[in-house]
Amino acid sequence: MNEAASRNLVERLVRVEHGEWPKLALAFTYFFLLLGGYFMLRPLRGTVAANNSDILHWLYTATFLTMVAIVPLFGFLVSRFRRGQFVPGIYAVFIGTLLLFAMGFEDEATPQWIQRTFYVWLSVFNLFVVSIFWSFMADIFRPGQATRLFGFIMAGGSIGAILAPMVTRLVVVDHGATGVMLTAASALAGATAMAVVLGRFVRQERHNHHAPVIGGSIWEGAVRVFRSEYLLYACLLMLLHNLTSTFLFNGMAVLVDREITGFAERTTLFSTLDQVVQVIAFAFQFFLTSRLVNHLGMPRTLALVPVLLAGGFVLLGSSMGLVLFAAVQVAQRSMNYGVIGPAKEMLFTVVDRETRYKSKNFIDTVVYRGSDVTASWLFKGLTTAGFGLSQIAWLYVPVLGLWGFGAWRLGTIYNRFRAATKDKPGG
Repeated sequence: MNEAASRNLVERLVRVEHGEWPKLALAFTYFFLLLGGYFMLRPLRGTVAANNSDILHWLYTATFLTMVAIVPLFGFLVSRFRRGQFVPGIYAVFIGTLLLFAMGFEDEATPQWIQRTFYVWLSVFNLFVVSIFWSFMADIFRPGQATRLFGFIMAGGSIGAILAPMVTRLVVVDHGATGVMLTAASALAGATAMAVVLGRFVRQERHNHHAPVIGGSIWEGAVRVFRSEYLLYACLLMLLHNLTSTFLFNGMAVLVDREITGFAERTTLFSTLDQVVQVIAFAFQFFLTSRLVNHLGMPRTLALVPVLLAGGFVLLGSSMGLVLFAAVQVAQRSMNYGVIGPAKEMLFTVVDRETRYKSKNFIDTVVYRGSDVTASWLFKGLTTAGFGLSQIAWLYVPVLGLWGFGAWRLGTIYNRFRAATKDKPGG
């Protein structure tokens, strides 16, 4: 097979058109490094959660309150500075904070307040930097491009997330949490550099025109959410998804706390589960998601996940154990990263720039963590009242039904907006 034929085969597989490769490759590498850095750290958060499974509802609450405090600051930065300034600046702040945690962690001997602060910090970090990334992508790719390419870009993140747990397992044994954090900081520094390079490439592509400062009120993102049926359905989707995922996360922490001991052993388990999740998610992102959206449409694609998960929750209600519970959580997270994630980011390509950055960030952070708080306190209340994990699983089946309805409605409104939106980026 000659070079031209090979290139055409790859372009058909990825569904990329001529001229799109440079920007796509930069975005792919950027997300590879960003999620790679995060997923090196995520097993540490899982271990901290298992060590503190009795107070997870308070950690969720602290995370939510931190988000509420940060969002106005983010709104100020977006309103006053260009994208090329506030994106790398925010990443640099998170990297500096991570280096401070690296100095204070001593594995099992780490003081509880440092462990809990790290849990809150990583929960904030994850949502903030990923939300900013996808706001950036929605800003530079047209809606039609997003349908074809966002799954592939997200696959770059999944490759980073597949490799990251292996790095964590190798590093944590000899160098502990500090070594993992320093390695992750290096990956995040690379992601920051890629953000700068991609921004300059887009500026050159647009004949050296800077993306304009977005301006507006620092509260505009939240105000727009409550004025828009479309964004309110996006919030409902977030709430119902998180009710489900938080139950699975908390339940997993409880089961691991009961059945597995040791910081390194727990970290190894969570890193292995992360790796399995990302392998499956990669398969969805690279081969299936864009084709699902094209062939099934956005409403059916968004509704597919809760329908499939309902079957898993019926199984959990009928039989409970660590292996089965882990399998359902792996399925939920795989479809979250592999299907919901790319589809959700496509939803924001049909709105204006202020909504992409401010309202999207509000939904991805405050609404996301607010629903986490609701779910974690609900979990705590049900377990305190004497409900077992199997009984709670049955209670969640109607939640999944409501999620399916909301997802269908959101996808329908997206189709209407897409039809009314010119196929061009916001600037």
